[in-house]
This record gives sequence, structure tokens and C-alpha cells, in this order.
Amino acid sequence: MKKNIFVFALLLLTLTVCGQGICFQDLTVEQAVEQAEKENKYVFIDFYTDWCGPCKLMATQIFPMKEMGDYFNPKYISIKQNAGKGGNGEKSAEKFGVKAYPTFVILDGKGELVHMFAGGVLNVSFIDKMEEAFQPDKAFGALKKRYEAGERTPKLVASYLEALQNTYTADNIHELMEEFYKSTSTEDKICAECLFLFDLHARVGSEKDEFLTEHRDHFRKVAGRERVDEVFKRKYVAYYGQVIHGHDRTTNPETLKKTNEKLASLGLPDNPLYGLLQAAAAAKLSGTGAEELYKTIKTTASKMNANDLDMYLYYTIIGLKDQLSDTQKADLLSLMNDKATQGYVERSIK
Repeated sequence: MKKNIFVFALLLLTLTVCGQGICFQDLTVEQAVEQAEKENKYVFIDFYTDWCGPCKLMATQIFPMKEMGDYFNPKYISIKQNAGKGGNGEKSAEKFGVKAYPTFVILDGKGELVHMFAGGVLNVSFIDKMEEAFQPDKAFGALKKRYEAGERTPKLVASYLEALQNTYTADNIHELMEEFYKSTSTEDKICAECLFLFDLHARVGSEKDEFLTEHRDHFRKVAGRERVDEVFKRKYVAYYGQVIHGHDRTTNPETLKKTNEKLASLGLPDNPLYGLLQAAAAAKLSGTGAEELYKTIKTTASKMNANDLDMYLYYTIIGLKDQLSDTQKADLLSLMNDKATQGYVERSIK
């Protein structure tokens, strides 16, 4: 009797732990597919390696979240595949063309590919990423079938290339994107599906950046102003970040001034981030101004959202580490919200 009670208690404990997050089962891919068909579910595969930092973050911080369990457990048979140890995990990774970690694969009950994408996603936003599997213009499996069947409308090709890019399985993705861009008319380029071509693949000052800037009002009409403005934001943050970190060797005070003016002409929503980035970039180029910048950051930090502030401090503390005092760097570090990013910056300036 005691033995039965003990076993029952263990079962309850197991169910409780599973219920709090994603319940990963010890199954092969084939077994998971078979079970998914019986239970009318999908298969979720987490491809990871022991050396992958983002994989560990997902395993320790994201997968155990109650929200994840509530979403995944009724809908998926979830399994993990270690692709770095040989055996079944490595063979499965090769089958799906996995080249980056973590990579997440979704199969239906027949074992057919529904969707896949690579890269960790923080917080409950991971659920939004998973939901792309059920959006015809996002689901990689369906897009791949249509593309391989010969469909070549500009919107389909753009959607397929963006989804393919997110899988990190194609070594020639940049060549495919460039070929598509050059073969597409101006009218066809201006579509919501094509917007990703002008994102981080089109650095500030490039031909694609100039095209987006010139046709920004048309893009805002077809893709939505907020989405287009977010693309501009990412591009300019990346540009200023490169300058601040000293990786952009072509920018000088004069070209920085022209870029600042170009940004101002775009009509983006007011955000103190832009002024701070410009000030940090100017300090990097001139070697002066860090003291005044430090004071400005202290008075402006409370007006910024957490992500913008952390991103800005990541660039500035590292990029201007030789201009800021140890006290100032420690003070700015204390303003950061994300502890992982804070730790990385702290290690980088030692």
C-alpha cells in the first residue's frame, strides 16, 4: 500500500512539473509523430546543443513558464533533440537541414513539415513566433511547397525567402535575396511581404536603404506606418551602434551630421534614443563629450522603455569605455534592466 501511495505521489509530482511548463517527452521523432496522429496534435522539436548559450536560456527561462505549458501541452507532442552528440539527434538535424541552434521544427501528425525557425525568443513572444506556423504567409512548410511547385509571384517569393532566412538553413540566402530584388519591378518591390529586404540587409546609405527612404510613404500605406517605422528604427540603431563601437570606418563628423538630418526627415515617432545615439556617436568620433553625455543619460534614462535603454547602454558603455570613468560606467551599468546583457557588458569592459 505504501509503495502504491509513493508511486502515485511521484506521478502527481511529475504532472505538476509538466503542467508548469512545456512537457517534453522522451520519444524519437518517429514516435512523436505517431503519438501526435493518435492525439490529433502537432509535433514540436527543440534542436539544441550542449554548447549553445541561447539553447540553455530557452531551457531554463522560457520553456518552464506556465504560459508555455498552457499553450504547448494541449496542442503539441514536444521533444528535444541534442544535435551535438551524434546519434538520432544529429541525424534528425541533418534531415531537416538544421545549421543553427536553437532551431525549432513543427510537424503535423503525418510527419510533414509545417514550420521551422532558428534563434531563441525571449518571454511569451515565443508563442507569437510559434503561431506563425498557422499563418499561410509565414509558415515555412507551406511556402516551401508552393515555391518548389513553381509559384513565383513576387509576394510568394518574398514570403518564402523571409521564412527561409529565418531557418538559417540556406548558405546562399543573400544571393537569392539579391537576385529577387534585382529581378523585381519598382511597383512589385513596394509590398508588405518585401519589407524585410530593406531591413537589416540594407544598411543606412545603401541602394536598398535609399529606395525605402524614397518610397517610405508608399510602404507605409501597404505595410502600415508602425511596421515601416520599426524597420527604420532598427536600421539607424544598427548604424549608430556600429559607429559607437568603432566598427564603421567610413563615418566622419560631416557624414554623421548628414545621417542625423536624414533620420530627422523620416518623420519617425519622437524617441530620446535617437538623440542619445547621435551624441554617443559624436563622442566616439571626436574623443570628447563623454562627461556631458553621461549627465544627459542620467536625466533621460527614466523616460526610455527598458529595451531601448538596455540596447543604448550596451553600445555606449562598451563603445565609450575609454572615455567614461570607472564610477560612471558602474553607474550606467546599474541602470540596465536585463541582467544577462548587463553581465555581458560588464565582462566586456574589464
